[in-house]
Amino acid sequence: MRQLSTRRQAIGLLLAAALPAAAWADEDMVEFVRRLYAREVEMHNARTPPANDEFYALFARDLRALMQAPRPGLAREPSGPLLHAFFGWGVLPGQPVRLDKVTSAFGGTGGLKLVRVDLVVRGVPRQILVRPAREHGLWKIADISYDNGEALAAYYRRITAR
Repeated sequence: MRQLSTRRQAIGLLLAAALPAAAWADEDMVEFVRRLYAREVEMHNARTPPANDEFYALFARDLRALMQAPRPGLAREPSGPLLHAFFGWGVLPGQPVRLDKVTSAFGGTGGLKLVRVDLVVRGVPRQILVRPAREHGLWKIADISYDNGEALAAYYRRITAR
């Protein structure tokens, strides 16, 4: 019986090592956002852009479809600041970003669960609200609201005319 238990533990450890993304499935939503933003800040500050597939895999199906849809309304957008999906408007490569804190923020209608991300961009504090959602047992980003009041999904709906 002891040998069977040890064998099960060994198989479990091998599966856990082989499937690192599965570890995020059991994470708390705040911890998921904390790890995600820590990684994104590190990559941004190192000027290491994510691969397209890795980037889009972070987002829930509906938001990902919007992000990848044709953009007929983009030509009508003013040529002002660019939108960085994780940090908001006007964050360019090479501009320093620091993750300050990540906490739960419950609010909105119907008890919507949100995660508050406090960043410092070029020395200026920013507050972002992330709405995580479970998809196939993994946490994904369903939407991000920036401190200017606009959300990522609303921006993509506008430029895709959907």
